[in-house]
Amino acid sequence: MVGWTNWLDKKVYIISKNASHPFQGLVIDVDEESGKPLTWITIIDKYNKRVTLVASEITLIKEEG
Repeated sequence: MVGWTNWLDKKVYIISKNASHPFQGLVIDVDEESGKPLTWITIIDKYNKRVTLVASEITLIKEEG
């Protein structure tokens, strides 16, 4: 998937391959450089906790209104 930086500063709903529950929160960082070829997405979740996911494990990401 291309365009991960388009999610920056947006409220999102994420389903991951390896999590038993979805994540909801604000995307605060998209790191496409430090872990090449991996892309890391960091959110502040609904519990005000920092969560970092590797983009290749995301099965669904959608913007919340």
